[in-house]
Amino acid sequence: MTTTLGALLILAGLGCFVAFNLAGSTVDAQGFLLEPFALLPLGYLLLFIGMVLSLRPLLRRALAKGEENRP
Repeated sequence: MTTTLGALLILAGLGCFVAFNLAGSTVDAQGFLLEPFALLPLGYLLLFIGMVLSLRPLLRRALAKGEENRP
C-alpha cells in the first residue's frame, strides 16, 4: 500500500516539473517575471515523501531479515 502511494507521489512530483517546464516563464511589460514557481518546491516535496514511503517497507524487510540471521 505505501509503496503504491509512494510511486503515485513520485509521479505527481515529476508531473509538477513537467508542468513547470510546459508553462514556461515570461517577463511582462513592467519587467516582472511570471512563472509558476510554486510547482518547484511542491515537486521536490512530493518526490521526497514518495521516496520515503517507497523505501520504508524495503528497509523494514532488510532489517527483519538481518535479525533472523543473528545467532
